[in-house]
Amino acid sequence: MVLLTVAALAAGWLAIAAEQVARGAAGLAVGVPLSGFALSKTHTVVALQGPTTALGAGALAFVVLAGPAALLVIAVSIHLLAGLFRTPGWLRGLALELAVLALLWIPSMVAVAALAGAGGPVAELYRRLGQPQAGRWGAAGLGCLALWLVGRVVAGRAIATAKGWMRTDGLEFRRRLVRVVAGYPGVVVLGTVMTVADWAPPLWSAVWVAVVLGVLVVRTP
Repeated sequence: MVLLTVAALAAGWLAIAAEQVARGAAGLAVGVPLSGFALSKTHTVVALQGPTTALGAGALAFVVLAGPAALLVIAVSIHLLAGLFRTPGWLRGLALELAVLALLWIPSMVAVAALAGAGGPVAELYRRLGQPQAGRWGAAGLGCLALWLVGRVVAGRAIATAKGWMRTDGLEFRRRLVRVVAGYPGVVVLGTVMTVADWAPPLWSAVWVAVVLGVLVVRTP
């Protein structure tokens, strides 16, 4: 559990770095200046981009969503590759936690957009559109639906990875396995990312990660 949490924290740092690099590259593609990358006060990678106020809605969507999309593709690819070869246990665990975070990143960034003054890629788009209230309710519903669908995938990948370490028979045992392998480490890092990136107030973040953990348990195959 401790080793998996450490792996998840490392995966969180890598995920933020990958997301920011992809965002910087996408911005360059549509004419947003990039002066490089730096470490924030919380020691996470930040893209030093110029203003995006001149971008239209489509171009802005491309810039802010390129990071999560690239993160998802990279993380899932690394996780699947780690499962194809005889990789060390620590590397397989790191790849799993990176994939878990990337999968949970998407429903989380959509759901937080329902909050006034929230952060994150989708909330940034909402601010450009004037934060329509109807859109916020839609974001909350879409985020919950995405979490329900993703929860099955995350639980399934956790079980598939753990098969090489332990037995996975019995629903209750698999649910406990999902909590230990993906649930607890994943929600700790997800909550940390949401707090560090200022996506939502700490109390709301705590409520959301509790919901995430519950969905992962319920959706365990």
